[in-house]
Amino acid sequence: MLLRILISGLIGAASSIAFSYGAASVPCRSGSHGADTVCHTSEESQSLDSWKFGFITGSLVGLLRGRNSRLVSCLQPSHVSVASVLCLGIYMLGEQTFGLRTKSNNTSAANSSYSPRMQAFLATIRWAETGTSNHESYRKLVFNGTFNDFSTHPLIKQCAPINRKRVCSTAAGAYQMLDKSWYDLQPKLNLTNFSPASQDKMAVEYIRRNQAIADVEAGNFDAALQKIGRVWASIPYNNYNQNAKTLKQLRTYYQQQLLVYGGQ
Repeated sequence: MLLRILISGLIGAASSIAFSYGAASVPCRSGSHGADTVCHTSEESQSLDSWKFGFITGSLVGLLRGRNSRLVSCLQPSHVSVASVLCLGIYMLGEQTFGLRTKSNNTSAANSSYSPRMQAFLATIRWAETGTSNHESYRKLVFNGTFNDFSTHPLIKQCAPINRKRVCSTAAGAYQMLDKSWYDLQPKLNLTNFSPASQDKMAVEYIRRNQAIADVEAGNFDAALQKIGRVWASIPYNNYNQNAKTLKQLRTYYQQQLLVYGGQ
C-alpha cells in the first residue's frame, strides 16, 4: 500500500512539473530569437513548486486504487492517516532539505535580497539605461540587439551616431556595464558570471563607491542621483550629452517602483 502511494505520488509530481514548465515556458520561446536564459530560469523555479500538488494528487490516486477493492472500501482511516503523514513528510523534506520552496516573483528576482528602496533605485537605473527594468534589460546590448550567454560579459563593441557624433561602446546588460568595468569588478566582487545577480552587484558597488548607499536607503533620491551622475550617461548630472533622462522622469519612475517593491 505505502509503496503504491509513493510511486503514484512521484509520478504525479513529475507529471505536474513537466506540464507546468511546458505551459509556462511558451512566453519564453515566443520572445526574441534565442533562448531567454533569465525567463527560463524564472519559469523553472515556478514550475518546481507545482510538484507538491502533483505528489499529493498522485498519492491520493494510489490510495484509492486498492487492488481488488472498490473506492469506498479503500478509504480506511488508517490508510488516510498514513497517506497524509507521508505527503506532509515529503513536502517538508523538499522545502527544508532540497530548497524547493519558491520565493515570490518580483519584477527582478535577481535583486530580491536588497531593500525595497535599493530595488526601486536599481530598477530606475535599469529603465534609464535600457528603456525597461524587467528581465529583458539584463540582456541588452548598448545600441542594438541582445545577448543570451551570461557566462561572462559579452565584450561586444557597437557604434552608433549620438547627437551627430559617432560613439562606440562595449556597454551591455541592465546597467550598461563596459568591458573595463567587468575586468575591474569581476575579481574584486568574486563574480563567476555576468548573470542578473552579478549585474546587480556591480551596480551596487558603483553606488557604494560614490558614497550614495546611505542616501538610497534614506530615500534621498535626488542626492543619490547627483552622486552617481557620472557613472551612468542616462542620469542628468553629467556632461556626456547622450540624451539623459530628465530629473522629473526619473523621480516619477522611482516612485512607481517604490510601490512595486513595497518601499516608502
